[in-house]
Amino acid sequence: MKKILLLFSVILYSCQTNNEPSLSLNNLFQNDMILQHESVVPIWGYSGIMKEIEIETSWGEKLSTKTDDKGYWKINLNTPRADRIPHTIMISSERDKLEINNILLGEVWLASGQSNMGWRMKQTLDSERLIKEPKNSEIRMITVERDLDLKPKITFRGEWSLCNSKTIPEFSAVGYFFAKKLHEKLNIPIGIINSSVGGTPAEAWANVNNLKKVEGFEDMEERMKISTDPKTEYNQWIDNHNFIDRSEFINKSQIRYANDSNKSFSKEKFDDDHWESRSIEQILTTFEKKKVDLTKYGPYHNLSNDFDGIMWIRKKFELDEIKFNIAEFDIGEFANNGDFYSIFINGELVGRKNNWPKQPSKYKIEKGILKKGTNTLAIRFIDFYGDGGPIKDTKRGLYLDNKKIISFDGTWKSRAVGWLTNENLYPLDLGFDEVVFPSPMRISKSQGSHTILNNSMIHPLGEYAIKGVIWYQGEGNRTRAKDYKNIFSAVIDSFREQWNNNNLPFYFVQLAPFADIGNKRRSSAELVAQVREAQRLTLEKNNVGMAVIMDVGDSLDIHPKPKKPVGDRLALLALAKNYGKKDLVFSGPLFKEVSFKEENAIISFDHVGSGLTYNGEKLKYFEIAGNDKKFYKAFAEVIGNKVIVNSEKVSNPRYVRYGWKNYLTPNFVNKEGLPASSFSSLINPFSQ
Repeated sequence: MKKILLLFSVILYSCQTNNEPSLSLNNLFQNDMILQHESVVPIWGYSGIMKEIEIETSWGEKLSTKTDDKGYWKINLNTPRADRIPHTIMISSERDKLEINNILLGEVWLASGQSNMGWRMKQTLDSERLIKEPKNSEIRMITVERDLDLKPKITFRGEWSLCNSKTIPEFSAVGYFFAKKLHEKLNIPIGIINSSVGGTPAEAWANVNNLKKVEGFEDMEERMKISTDPKTEYNQWIDNHNFIDRSEFINKSQIRYANDSNKSFSKEKFDDDHWESRSIEQILTTFEKKKVDLTKYGPYHNLSNDFDGIMWIRKKFELDEIKFNIAEFDIGEFANNGDFYSIFINGELVGRKNNWPKQPSKYKIEKGILKKGTNTLAIRFIDFYGDGGPIKDTKRGLYLDNKKIISFDGTWKSRAVGWLTNENLYPLDLGFDEVVFPSPMRISKSQGSHTILNNSMIHPLGEYAIKGVIWYQGEGNRTRAKDYKNIFSAVIDSFREQWNNNNLPFYFVQLAPFADIGNKRRSSAELVAQVREAQRLTLEKNNVGMAVIMDVGDSLDIHPKPKKPVGDRLALLALAKNYGKKDLVFSGPLFKEVSFKEENAIISFDHVGSGLTYNGEKLKYFEIAGNDKKFYKAFAEVIGNKVIVNSEKVSNPRYVRYGWKNYLTPNFVNKEGLPASSFSSLINPFSQ
């Protein structure tokens, strides 16, 4: 069946025009959608001012309303119980008629968060087998395309897709496994709205009203006014300059130049006399970022006048002879391994890095490129975030037959040709001095900024009827775990406010073990363990649940490949809490309380299921501490539904914790095989 995409657009209407806006719908309402069954389901859109709108459904609803003074209309439909029959909705105005076909009634869930929620089926463990599973047209997903805005939006891009061999590779893996488990147990259609963006902090998903209640975000309204004020010098600069989407520079086979004139910068004969002469150390200062307080910001937070962007550097060098078998150029190290670069010698491309992972720095120079006499080396590098640019490195140089003959010390000619701000690249005709930096109060239009994803990827979903929310995020806040509970709570409250339901089910995934070597260089704290604890403490909120995945971690990858246990455990929460499976054990052991008797800590747990147990020879990763809060490895044993912990190094224990490591392979479970959450009994565990 040919899909008709019903675009939802806001059309500015003026009494001076004779053109009446066409009837339109929010983009969620399109062919192949799933509507929440046995519910009051809002459907909305736009048309002309004060116009009659009629809706008729194949299950017998026939309603009408009038648009308001802005052309907006909304009608609430009553949906029957899921019947697995394709349905139709007809919407008509005085002039237009729209028809939505192949609608199923079932259960709809919103899946949101960062990259682990967005992680696609084709990337997951055993993907080749899984994506060949039989098609299931009763599992459907719509993925909200990444978008950024400082103001709440009312439209988005995305299409409903039926689950089949062509579409499933792009499905959210966690969303799919969650839907598959629900479909197996409930035998009704399941719809997933996937709205997730990798590398994003929780505050990007909260709205202003709830985020401003969190300590550190009280000035949100003032900051938003500054950020959206068209009269600020920065915003005027932005409005008067063209930009290139930064994605044009990432993982592209062809080099994307800031503008056509830049193509000549690699050429041997290009005249760079008017460029600034600077040493590598001086060039580095252009991209050096102010010290970031990791307790308040992520490690790559960009302050108001920190510069990210594109710079060209050039240097001439002399060769007395060109007798050699192998010629190589080593570009050396950069301040940030994420920097991209292109290396040219005498106008010929000899090496390039166009993606994030680190790669070897030495590049072979083909015969015929080097020549006797004067040669020209030109390097274009792109700093996307954090510190950037080449650092002083003794490896940098020209090598002939494995012997370094030129080090490229001294001054280089340099010129900044592009500024990265608001996640776009703005070409610079006059170099670095052309830049107009924003106010320190401004919120940048980048995916990590406060409220920006709520504005552009949650708010447009309006009040589309959903059963609840599943959430997988926290990695983006791991340097600020002590604030995460409050920020995350603001996210939950933001979603519930939008759907006007203070009891909206909200089930989230606790982070998996991950070594986090990069942050370990900056902080001795177990940051991942701290986020897991903040997530556990968020269980104090009403009608939330946490899927524990302590058994699927990867020491070197923040994206553990097994996603089926993640989706399955989220489904356990929904089945037990929302679908009447009251006897279902839906969680592993969660710390309840601890008491102390002589040298022993006696720990009680919720969700023990049919009993506590462990895999292997003995319980691991329990620690106890005395009044000094210095923790020691402890012996632990299961006795009934409690764990008894002691250590010969602590005679008078007062605190206990379990699994307090970024990465570990724990073995504490209930007899249903669900892993226990890590925990600490400290009142303030975030200082450890």
